[in-house]
Amino acid sequence: GDPETRSVARFADGDRYEDLRTVVGHLAAVIADGGHRAEVVLDDDRLVDRAVAIRSGVAWWGKSTMAITPGLGPWFLIGSVVTDLDLAPTRPMERTCGTCIACIPACPTDAIVEPGVLDARRCLAAILQGRGSIPRGLRRAVGARVYGCDDCLTACPPGHPALARLASGPTPDPRDLLGESDDALLASVAHWYVPGRRARFVRRNCLVAIGNTGGTADLPLLAGYLGHPDVLLRSHAAWAIGAVGGAGASSVLDAAAAEEPDETVREEIRSARIAASSAGP
Repeated sequence: GDPETRSVARFADGDRYEDLRTVVGHLAAVIADGGHRAEVVLDDDRLVDRAVAIRSGVAWWGKSTMAITPGLGPWFLIGSVVTDLDLAPTRPMERTCGTCIACIPACPTDAIVEPGVLDARRCLAAILQGRGSIPRGLRRAVGARVYGCDDCLTACPPGHPALARLASGPTPDPRDLLGESDDALLASVAHWYVPGRRARFVRRNCLVAIGNTGGTADLPLLAGYLGHPDVLLRSHAAWAIGAVGGAGASSVLDAAAAEEPDETVREEIRSARIAASSAGP
């Protein structure tokens, strides 16, 4: 299919959980009014919600490790209410993906290593929500992404009818995010999971996305980040400048190399210098 060009995955291009939060909150209130304990657990690491949904018969395990449900495929969100109310159990769904493996070749980093097994170390959605440096060998695969990846979902045939109906919200330009203060940036992505609510991780992703999709007009913005006090951002800015390439990129990198005190960043600059030279004018 076409390469992913959205900067933000569809589940995060707005607060998609708003309606679901209302529904499960109402269910929890009804249970509590009946004298039972009830707690809403929604988009929460305390519960593996996909496993709960599959055990309860809502969905089946897809080969992508996504939960798949009839009529929607993988395009649904899961909310749970944990309670001591005695409920009759429902049977797990007996459906499967059959012979379909559409999601496996669709993954841009081959993170689905075999049907039903995902290597999260290669999953772009996980990497873009993680801490630390984005592995250099996976940065080109990030493409335009700043948050999330939809590729295994968009490839899933049971989800195609729902995808065709799915209204998409606006996605931010990474250049705009890089120009914002930390407080403004975090406010604009309040519904994203950002480690420690630290803007540096969103900025890191934006630098890589610009390196993949930008041009020489972006060099002044990227060059500014070569002087950032954060080593993580300087190193990713160096990579992005090398990815953009050209004589202007080489000049910026040469100037930065003479001033850079950190060996990690100097190594990124050396690698970016080679990439910039091979990228041509």
